Amino acid sequence: MENKKYPHADHRRRVREAFIKGGTAHIPDRGLLELILFYAIPRRDTNALAASLIEKYGSLKGVSEAGYDDLIKEEGIGESAALLLSTLPEISKRCGKEAKSLKAICEPGQAQAFVKDLFKDTENEEFVMICIDASGRSTACVKLAQGDKTGVVIDKKEMLRAAIESDAESVIFAHNHPGGEAAPSAADIELTLDASRLLAETGIRLEDHIIAGADECLSLASTAKFAYIFR
Repeated sequence: MENKKYPHADHRRRVREAFIKGGTAHIPDRGLLELILFYAIPRRDTNALAASLIEKYGSLKGVSEAGYDDLIKEEGIGESAALLLSTLPEISKRCGKEAKSLKAICEPGQAQAFVKDLFKDTENEEFVMICIDASGRSTACVKLAQGDKTGVVIDKKEMLRAAIESDAESVIFAHNHPGGEAAPSAADIELTLDASRLLAETGIRLEDHIIAGADECLSLASTAKFAYIFR
């Protein structure tokens, strides 16, 4: 906890209160950067530092995209601040992906389009689970695993825990084959069968497993050969 002997404690409190009461709409890049730096530089004035960084890199976006190696060289920026700032682009990217996916999946028939968009910039295999509530709306898009370019391994216990914690009525699996075809492997089918049984034991239904290839997506539930898994 900051005590009154710290000369900038009242200023930090005012900045925090301004954010809590009014959000970020009225806060310029410099002010938002100053607020972010509070949590990496706990006992020093970050106002002037924020101003100098914005002046050099042009904007908060420019600062965050400068990267760890450049930021660590800036006077007043230590390891913690450089690391925190350099993670902002990835945080923004992931939040943007989830927001778009949740909006899309609420529209009937849009699951494949959402999956294609979700994985369009992904170079390695990833496996996600979309959780759907009793009203048919998606409530979460959970990344269960990230692998390499040739495969991904799923922890079934983690999958089950995430579905239960999301209070899901049903779920949709999705994963990608970077640079490959949207065709299931034997391991994909085995995983889908096992997961469907595990979920059913807790009253959760597996609605589909969508595979995104380089050019198209395949819905196993809509494919006659694999539809039996989802009945």
